[in-house]
Amino acid sequence: MRALVEDLEHDPPAIASMEERLSLIFALERRYGEDEEAVIAYGERASAEVQRLRGLDAERARRVRQEAELLRAIADIGGRLSAERAALAERLSSAVGEALQPLGFPSSVFQVSLGRRPAEHDESAVEIDGDALAFDSTGIDQVVFLLAPNPGEPARPLSRIASGGELSRVALAVKEVLAEADATPTLVFDEIDAGIGGRSADGVGRSLWTLARDHQVLCVTHLAQIAAHADAHFQISKHAREGRTITEVTRLDREGRGVELAHMLAGLNGGPAALAGARELLDRAEGWRRELAPAG
Repeated sequence: MRALVEDLEHDPPAIASMEERLSLIFALERRYGEDEEAVIAYGERASAEVQRLRGLDAERARRVRQEAELLRAIADIGGRLSAERAALAERLSSAVGEALQPLGFPSSVFQVSLGRRPAEHDESAVEIDGDALAFDSTGIDQVVFLLAPNPGEPARPLSRIASGGELSRVALAVKEVLAEADATPTLVFDEIDAGIGGRSADGVGRSLWTLARDHQVLCVTHLAQIAAHADAHFQISKHAREGRTITEVTRLDREGRGVELAHMLAGLNGGPAALAGARELLDRAEGWRRELAPAG
């Protein structure tokens, strides 16, 4: 032992190194744990965290590459979809315009407008033809329906110029044109008779019946010319009972339909002439449907 002490006393660098290591160990214990085992455990945890962070960098790089690939795919699909829409827009415009003529728009112009929106700085974008474009689940196009109801007027977005009844009739025309491709099972039309007369109402009734061959169609109307084309006619009435207002829905048979159509034509006191007119409407509608039966 005396020899070991003498050797240490004659080796100052070794003593200094040992003191430095002890000082480092004490400092580590003060900062990272109560003893050497705690310090070692902390070091292992820190090493694992470093490896995890390095893995995150790699994962981030992988996802950046994946995002770029997806955006290229979206640009390709969106571009092809946009080209197909552009090719069909003119055909749809013409077909809907023709379908609108018997619905109270004899001289209207209907247009399908396609546009693209530049992407904002904070949103994902696809690059097409050198432009950074916004996109959503429907593609890269902004589709707007334009209508010029009267000759000489500019075509403007439907949402800005059309009333509720006009919107319903335009929707009817679009649905009629796209009937075979539209998978919507039930269609509801309200106020579709607003602002139209008997001649246009007959056209609306025919269009509704045509559409009903591919869909269930519910229509609320006050015009006999429309109601005459229905496959089923329900009368909705209100009356007071024991201090309460009761709403009743009654399905009418053919005789009941004639009476109700007469009331719609001439009021409650229309008389025999109104009833005869109502029955004529029913006969004419049924005859028209029979003419279409072979095609259906």
